[in-house]
Amino acid sequence: MDCRRSSIDDAVAFSRLHEIEEVCEEIAARPDLEARSTAPRYDEHHARLEDELGDLLFAVVNLCRKAGVHPALALDRANVKFARRFRRVEQLADERGLRVGEASLEELDRIWDEVKREGDR
Repeated sequence: MDCRRSSIDDAVAFSRLHEIEEVCEEIAARPDLEARSTAPRYDEHHARLEDELGDLLFAVVNLCRKAGVHPALALDRANVKFARRFRRVEQLADERGLRVGEASLEELDRIWDEVKREGDR
């Protein structure tokens, strides 16, 4: 019975993996999205961008569902992780005499990569 159950579990896992790979391919196939760093303008470009990002979010939520992950919980965890990492970036920048608002993007990227290498403590 255990052997048969294991085979069923393996088959289900493989099936889910295949479904997950399909969703990942769908996400990767999204056209390059040109995001602008200016305030949103509600024109045709913005509407198109909003549609594409909505499709992307839908695909990611679908990926979560197929992987058995609750999307809201995953997003909450990602937000908490980002906030923790950003606080660490601010701490390291301060220790190095840098002000986050005035540091170059390259300096901040180096610190960000360092924080990621430290891992989540």
